[in-house]
Amino acid sequence: MASTANGIDSVIVISKQSAEGSKALSGGGQVYPRVTATFDTDADKYSSNEIDPSQQQVDTRLGNFRTSGAIKAEAACGTYAPLMAALLRRDFSAGGATAAQTTIAAAAGGLTRSAGSWLADGFDAGNIVRISGMAAPAAGNNAKNFFVTSVTATNLNGQFMDGSAMVAKAAGDTVSVAAAGKRSFTPLTGHTTDWFTAEVQETKIGVNRSFVDQLVSKMDIAVQPNGIATLDFTLMGKAEGPSTPAPYFTAPAAAPVTGKFSGATALLSVNGIPSQICTGLSLSLDGQVKVDPVIGSKYATAASRGKVLGSGQFTVLLQDAAYLDYFKSEAEIPLAYAMASGTAPLADVLGLAMGRIKITSAKVDDGEKNKIVTCAFDVLRYKGADAQHEATTVTIQDSTL
Repeated sequence: MASTANGIDSVIVISKQSAEGSKALSGGGQVYPRVTATFDTDADKYSSNEIDPSQQQVDTRLGNFRTSGAIKAEAACGTYAPLMAALLRRDFSAGGATAAQTTIAAAAGGLTRSAGSWLADGFDAGNIVRISGMAAPAAGNNAKNFFVTSVTATNLNGQFMDGSAMVAKAAGDTVSVAAAGKRSFTPLTGHTTDWFTAEVQETKIGVNRSFVDQLVSKMDIAVQPNGIATLDFTLMGKAEGPSTPAPYFTAPAAAPVTGKFSGATALLSVNGIPSQICTGLSLSLDGQVKVDPVIGSKYATAASRGKVLGSGQFTVLLQDAAYLDYFKSEAEIPLAYAMASGTAPLADVLGLAMGRIKITSAKVDDGEKNKIVTCAFDVLRYKGADAQHEATTVTIQDSTL
């Protein structure tokens, strides 16, 4: 019996194209690890409605062909950053940083400064930052992930993600603070359009399928306290090329080796207040990609995007009426979430910051257990005057970039 394809032998390679209609270079690409990944060609089916004397159906036709891809993965830093940037329509870039200075002091709730401005230096609520330059007895404040819950010109408030406390220290040491890695968000102008070539390599049977002109349509993140965080992507595109016995991407880069995330090493901030009662969170970003049929071509030749829509839900233990009141008053509040790949002070971190969410429902469960409030929310573009929030829907920060 001839060999058959087995998922354990399959390799998914994806590479960004230089432009629409230009297949990515064969020498590039990166391997994408996954739980499952499917890429397929789809077509609408049209059956004849004609009445025939035989009293039988006489024909079926297929409409324009198009492609779709679905990647189910485990969340990690680095690997999926190109797909995130494509969905958000902006490349990752460096975040806030302040030059070394002697005017920064440490207190129980964070950092203060007597000169300059955290806001002017580009720091936002929801950032993960790292400190350097503090001397004894506060040297332990250096080289740790610090989750920023709120920012003013003089205060950078938050907590260390490894659970340690900030050691108080008067100003005087030469201290620097910088956001870890890089971040991306949907900008107000200058939106990018990233096209990808994806190849499914069936290494065991020598069948390699390539899909050109793929757009990232959707991303879903889900975090639980007792499991690995998941990260799913949906891609849509125009055409599948001919299958080949040899792979098109001959030497793709390996996926970055970074740790996975779980809710046990994550922090949530709602309305600038750290939450210790969150039991789960999910976020969905939808770029509303459409692939439109045209007359005269078997394959779709036109693709479009709509606005970036954000929605999600989080669950919290019922401790007071705060979340119920947010819902009933239609309050617009910030939400930020940071996930670390472990308990080490400089573990890899992925951060999500939303300056303006609106809770659209707040449901309370029941049973012989701690009661839980499930809060569904929409994410809206921040349009207020508070400079601690980007004028965007969601900012994603990756500490490894």
